[in-house]
Amino acid sequence: MKRREATGWILKSAIFTPGLISAIQGCQRKITETVDLLVLDQDQYHLCNAIADTILPKTESPSASEVRVVEFMDLLLNDVWEPEVVGSFIEGLGKFDDECKSANQISFTKLRQEQKIAYLEPIDKMVMSEDYGETVPFYYTFKRLCLTVYYSSEQGVKQNLDYQPVPGAYQADVELKPGDKIMVGNQM
Repeated sequence: MKRREATGWILKSAIFTPGLISAIQGCQRKITETVDLLVLDQDQYHLCNAIADTILPKTESPSASEVRVVEFMDLLLNDVWEPEVVGSFIEGLGKFDDECKSANQISFTKLRQEQKIAYLEPIDKMVMSEDYGETVPFYYTFKRLCLTVYYSSEQGVKQNLDYQPVPGAYQADVELKPGDKIMVGNQM
């Protein structure tokens, strides 16, 4: 398969705002009360879950859908982002699936898991290896947001990171021993 340039550019500032972590934490409380989608329609929701679960599949820790990553994304789209950024995100999601249909003749949601992985791997390698200025591709935005939300959830933190609740002594330099968990997705 040819490497495809991810389309649907979105403003970088939408993802890297200083208040994103605060917004995610606020959404965590609100998500337990939310049943209906606020911005995404059912097809978009299922597409986002398929992409998120391919990025973060179930292993010994929960998958992205089990942590309800897409529901958090939906709340962020509704409560945090400006309408033009939401429109760019939705447009990028549609273009992502259109490109998948063009390459595979079916929607990303209908691919078998190994086909999803095969489709995303070259996109991931190409998109995530670049450094972007003002605008970033949809997939870059989606993956960073997916990781941020996942590793902001209770399950994501407790099962994947070296969770050490505060209070405790501050240690600026901690030795990493074989078998220790490492922090992933903490670039923001």
